[in-house]
Formats: sequence, C-alpha cells, structure tokens
Amino acid sequence: MNTAHALHSFNREMTNWSLIKHRNWDGYLVTGQHSGTHWIKWMLSWAMAHHYGVEGPKFYNNNDSNAVIGNPKHKLNLPGVPRVASSHSIPAYAVEWPLIRAIAPLPKYGVVVRDMRDVLISNYEKWKEKYDVPFVTYVAGDPWDKKYVVDVWWYIRFMNRWGSVRKHYPAETLVLKYEDFRRDTAGSLDQLARHLGVVLPADAIDKGVIAGAKENMLAFHNPNATGKGVRPDGVGDTVWTDEADAVLKPILREHLKYDFGYDFGL
Repeated sequence: MNTAHALHSFNREMTNWSLIKHRNWDGYLVTGQHSGTHWIKWMLSWAMAHHYGVEGPKFYNNNDSNAVIGNPKHKLNLPGVPRVASSHSIPAYAVEWPLIRAIAPLPKYGVVVRDMRDVLISNYEKWKEKYDVPFVTYVAGDPWDKKYVVDVWWYIRFMNRWGSVRKHYPAETLVLKYEDFRRDTAGSLDQLARHLGVVLPADAIDKGVIAGAKENMLAFHNPNATGKGVRPDGVGDTVWTDEADAVLKPILREHLKYDFGYDFGL
C-alpha cells in the first residue's frame, strides 16, 4: 500500500464535502477529467436549450458554458428547466452515509469515466511542456497529488469512490463510459438525461448530438480561455507503450478497486 496515497485520499475524502454542501440540484453530471466533459456538457446543454426554449451557452469552456448546466456553486435557475450541475468532484465518504442522506437528500449522479490510459495520454499532451518529464515518469504519477494537474492517483481516487457510491446507491448513481458516448452518442446522451430527470424528445437529443460535432465545437471556443478543451484530430504524438504499461499495472493492481469493466490486463 502506498502510504502517501492512502493518507492523501483519507484526508480529501473526509474533508471535501462539496457535493453535500452544494446538493440543491435536480441532478449532477460528474465527469472524470479528460473524459469528455466539454463535449458531453455541451451536447446536453443544447439538447435542453432546444427542448425548453432557452438560450444556449455562448462558449463550451469557462463560465460561458454554464448557461443551462451550472457550476455547483452558482444559483442557476431557469424557470421550468431541470437544474443540472456539472462537476469533477470525488465524493466524500459522507456521500454514502445513510444518516447524511436522510438529513440532506442528495440528487442523482450521472458519472462518466474513461479508459485511464487514454486519460493519461490526453492530460500529458495538454501539459507536457509544464511537466517537463518523460511520459513514463508522468505515468508513475505523484501520490501526494501535487506535481500534476491529474494523474493515475487522482483517477484511482475518482474511480474507487464513485464505484463505491454506485455499489451502495445503484439507483441513484449511473456510470457511463466515454467510450459509450463515442460508440452511441444519441443513446448515451438520452440515457444520461433521463437518469438526471431530463426527459427529452428525439429531436432535442439530435440537436445536442449535432451541436457536439467537433468541427462545430471548435467554432465555439472562448478566445480568452487558456488552452482548448477540444483538440483537432491527430494532434499530439504521445502513445501508450509497453514501458508505460509496466509502470501502470502494478499501481492499479494494488490500488484500483473498481475498474468499470476496463481491461487493464491485471
């Protein structure tokens, strides 16, 4: 057991009660970092905007993306529109405590995960100049969660905690894979929306899918934002290697409790 990871996880999961503090929403879209956040939020926002006749978001990134699906700390309230928040939050242990849920009822959660190997490649490509380390060094990560924006240790915490929440509250916690959205975009978007209490007709789902086309989203980038949440196809030269696999597998073998069906070859 990695002591640094265990101590950091215990501290964060005992003290980060943001999902409980900011619980007054009809539903939560919770995505792992680099797991299609901008894309999925944008599609659902435009599907809802079309159906409920409200103005959609101006851009897909920064605060401009919160016109229909809000930041948990904001008081978004569009008359007649289900209140949905978007977050990367890792749930505190208290999210599973029956007493807490009795005192402070929590909304339903739609959680999106992604193959961790693709997450690591995506994050490294975005930040490799800042990290200034070889990819295989980054793959080993930092158990104290200080060196990198997100790494294997953050994603282990995300998958383990949401896996545990789903185990205890399966009716309230839907987990979808980013790969599901790539394979069946309309079906996955509809499944997510229904779970969050947003029942949308087929034409609204279609509007959301069309809005989420990469060439369309690239035209809605906030020019004042740092970096791009949507990268053109073919950008980046980082690939997964046997060397990276040899670093990742022992970490996952010892620490990952919920793999959500991904085949990590453990």
